[in-house]
Amino acid sequence: MTTNTTPADDAAISATAEPGSTAGPALDGPRLVRALLPAQTFLVLGSSVDLTLTGIVGVHLAPTRELATLPFSLIPVATMATTFGVSRLIGRVGYRRTFVLAPLAAVAAGLLSAAGVQWHAFWLFCVGTALVGVYGAGAAYYGYAAAEANPATRARAVTTLLAGGLVAALLGPFLATAVKGVTGTPYVASYLMVAAFGVAATAWNARLPRALDGLAVPSRTAARAGRPGRVLWRQQSLLLGTAARVLAGVSMTAMMTAGPVAGMAMGHSEGAAAFSVQLHMVGMFAPGLLVARWIGRIGERRVALLGAGVLVVAGWAATMGSPTWAFLLAMTAVGVGWNLASSGGSAMVVGSYAPAERGRVQPFVELAATVCQVVGSLSAGILATVHGWSRLGAGVVVLSVLVGGALARARPRSAA
Repeated sequence: MTTNTTPADDAAISATAEPGSTAGPALDGPRLVRALLPAQTFLVLGSSVDLTLTGIVGVHLAPTRELATLPFSLIPVATMATTFGVSRLIGRVGYRRTFVLAPLAAVAAGLLSAAGVQWHAFWLFCVGTALVGVYGAGAAYYGYAAAEANPATRARAVTTLLAGGLVAALLGPFLATAVKGVTGTPYVASYLMVAAFGVAATAWNARLPRALDGLAVPSRTAARAGRPGRVLWRQQSLLLGTAARVLAGVSMTAMMTAGPVAGMAMGHSEGAAAFSVQLHMVGMFAPGLLVARWIGRIGERRVALLGAGVLVVAGWAATMGSPTWAFLLAMTAVGVGWNLASSGGSAMVVGSYAPAERGRVQPFVELAATVCQVVGSLSAGILATVHGWSRLGAGVVVLSVLVGGALARARPRSAA
């Protein structure tokens, strides 16, 4: 596999790496990935409830239709607001303790969302969904931990972790709709499941190996070492990886937020809108089963490029308007494109920094991706119409072509 680092960069990475900062005898990398799979599963199970229902429930609770997507839009807003705080927490207490604390936000999110639905309190429902973003900010680092613990196979570690969410992606939307009538007020039980999955995630993450904390907490000497940010951010691999992550995040968030509401505006039923989310969730995680096997052969950049190509298809399908086939294709393809662009981009990012340089890269990549997700999600409120959906698709096509072109033109240099 080729990289975009120079011999000087490689020397710097070697100089700043330290025992305990990478996978060693005390931390079995492949075993850690397997241990993180249930954590990823609980994340997807809880998230799938919000992905499936929040737009639909928002239509019933919001004072105006334009505000129907606000609860879902607050998820990336909360993620953006807490990204740096989570990164600092990881630097102080390590990955494991952070992973134990993060799901507690999902517990509060589920309880408050359920209360908001029960009492028909739109503002309370918004607070609950926003807390899902806090959970997401912490869980976003599952992939970084898996990649850093498997430096020789970081791309496969990331894609394997994503693939672990496939069963949850299939089961989550079904459960979200299946239990909606369990309580007197529809959907209350669905959001209580979010809290239950948060409890399960906290309990499971407490069982993660303690050596995981040593992976993220460098010594004081190492923390002051490494290349400065201005050098790190001149790397082609880091810039392109970040661009791929941004493309994946903004495309998926915008279309996922607008999709269910736009689908109903096109005349599709709530059931059809929920089914489109199920297809979208399958698209987000199913490709990992294949990508984990061949990403090492074709390279991280080409996987990200393929993701940009699939996102072009998703955008094109959205421009076709209201036909059922076009709507379902757009929702499915944007999930597949997100998986490929995010997997390839994340692997490119992780390969561009040493353990001691983590804080100069990770939070900024997450912030860039999340800011663009916020923009995409908030704009979805005015694009969740028949004509708006087509315009959104056209925007995804243009952005995907731009990022895909940059990835295609890149000529990585082999490391010495």
